[in-house]
Amino acid sequence: MTKLDLVVIGNGMAGARVVEEILARGGGNQFRITMFGDEPYGNYNRIMLSHVLAGDGTDEIYLNPLDWYTDNDITLYAGVRVVRIDRFARKVFGNDGTTLPYDKLIIATGSRTFFPPMDGMWVDDRTLTPGVFGFRTLDDTTAMLDYATEHRTAVVIGGGLLGLEAAYGLQQHGLSVHVVQSGPVLMNQQLDEEAGSILRKVVERLGITVHTGKRTTAIRSHGSVTGVVFADRTSIDCDMVVLSAGIRPNVGLGVVSGLTVERAIVTDDQMRSVDDPDIYVVGECAQHRGEVYGLVAPLWEQAEVLADHVTGANPKASYHGSRMATKLKVAIREPW
Repeated sequence: MTKLDLVVIGNGMAGARVVEEILARGGGNQFRITMFGDEPYGNYNRIMLSHVLAGDGTDEIYLNPLDWYTDNDITLYAGVRVVRIDRFARKVFGNDGTTLPYDKLIIATGSRTFFPPMDGMWVDDRTLTPGVFGFRTLDDTTAMLDYATEHRTAVVIGGGLLGLEAAYGLQQHGLSVHVVQSGPVLMNQQLDEEAGSILRKVVERLGITVHTGKRTTAIRSHGSVTGVVFADRTSIDCDMVVLSAGIRPNVGLGVVSGLTVERAIVTDDQMRSVDDPDIYVVGECAQHRGEVYGLVAPLWEQAEVLADHVTGANPKASYHGSRMATKLKVAIREPW
């Protein structure tokens, strides 16, 4: 049987998981699989970044090292970003000049750190002020670790799950850490006021200072970060700022390629773009029935349906949405 060309844009947890599911259904005999990834690594577990930041190292973070791609006859373009899809010629175009045809295409471009509008955050349109970090990738994490060794006080903007884990990780390297939350309680998307109060006591018992009801309006700097300023004109002196105030789906490729994009790229129940039956979308860049999921469990469920459908293992496979639950690893690691 002549193999079809399957191109996967995105080598993160969603892209790699859907390929694993496709291979498990015999997809290696149906498709020549090519993957593109922005980062120059094999696939890694983004959930483990908080452990890396806390000093656990990177040995356990990799899910699929580079040998996995070779062993499964997958061509990987690591460190290459797809910048355009020609849906009529059925080709993708990489930023290194690579052009490849496809029969089936999977978009798994994930999401990026949300940088809220704030004076002093950027040196220019592309460069963050030295000492300001997102917390989304392995490169973000290693850069934070390098910077933390020579600095003393960090402010984490965002009191959600990832923000608390970033704060805990930085504290393990001897920094004095402040968590700033614009809402009245920590993890406000998951917790009510009473539960948020309990969590705050746990976090403060760890030695992390919590500020709620504070909206950050500016980052002070003199060559590098020197502090943050709030809407009420109070401030905190610091030499490091970590943004963890949410994520935004990476949908630019969908926009320039003429796909329907609302909050993310809109899909049907088979995880196909509503505009093109040969283009599938999975993970944080997918919008299904109005929902965009930023957690791992929905990603796994979407990947199973997509793999069932694209391989023909179950052409009637259908995704109907997911329940959401989170686990705060800081609490698990607390020594009591």
